[in-house]
Amino acid sequence: MPIGYLVVDHGSRRPRSNAQLEDMTERVRRLRPDCPVSHAHMEVVGPDIAAGIAELVGRGVDEIVVLLYFLADGRHVQEDVPRLVAEALAAHPGVTARLGAALGPDDGLAQLMLERAGEAPEPA
Repeated sequence: MPIGYLVVDHGSRRPRSNAQLEDMTERVRRLRPDCPVSHAHMEVVGPDIAAGIAELVGRGVDEIVVLLYFLADGRHVQEDVPRLVAEALAAHPGVTARLGAALGPDDGLAQLMLERAGEAPEPA
């Protein structure tokens, strides 16, 4: 079981918002049933990134794919999350991580926005 997935968002003071990350983590788990999947928040509330990485390492993972639940490629995606991942990995020699990209912009996301607004996308 060498690879695991860590789903990361910003974190919120609102429990309902944080519960959405748990929901998304479960969705990833269903798509990767043979791999450990966990979640972490960048800040505000736990589990933090270090705890998420430690949990996956404790489950035998030696490679972690960090799935970013962020819309834009801003400072958190470019600087904060990579720094926090690198700091957490320092406690786990031999474990590597790679970060996915932010979710947008993307045609699938544009279609989802239209659908969520009750608008049928125009035919291609």
